[in-house]
Amino acid sequence: MTALALYRNLQHIVSFALVLLAFSSCTNDENVVEEINAPLVNYPLNEQRHANIVYSDSGINILEIDAALVQDYGNMEPPYVFFGGGLNVRFYNGPEMSSTVMTADTAHQDKKSDLWAIGGNVIVRNGKGERMLTELLFWDKKEERLYTDKKVTIETEGQLITGLGFEADQEFNNYRIFKVQGEITVDDE
Repeated sequence: MTALALYRNLQHIVSFALVLLAFSSCTNDENVVEEINAPLVNYPLNEQRHANIVYSDSGINILEIDAALVQDYGNMEPPYVFFGGGLNVRFYNGPEMSSTVMTADTAHQDKKSDLWAIGGNVIVRNGKGERMLTELLFWDKKEERLYTDKKVTIETEGQLITGLGFEADQEFNNYRIFKVQGEITVDDE
């Protein structure tokens, strides 16, 4: 056998070995397949701790939000912002800070509709000394209104009113309670 023939045989053997190796490595390891098909873990685009956010219009403050944690999930569909670890919202009435304050444990803001779902120990206080308590409150920021279909308790001067469902302006000055229970005192004057 000549050197050229030996070289060609060696080339065929190496080529055959490479093809055999390639075909033998084409097995589907279940763990690898599951890992590839696993749902993506989504992380926030940004995260802030001890955040203070001020919303303004034409240089005039509209509201101010303090939150222990703010996570922006603008990469999700629908995009949203999560507020956690406690939330405090102060409303402004023109250039002056309003006496209306809303506190809660968490909030979820839909970025497209600007609808907020506020949950856990929700308390809204207004300048008249009235206080509303519930576990879930929706805040339509565009329409400037608050509402819920959950149990609410409103404490006014000398009265305790409970109901199932509630709606109000965002400053909690004008409101309606649905399925009212409790004592309500009406002045005859």
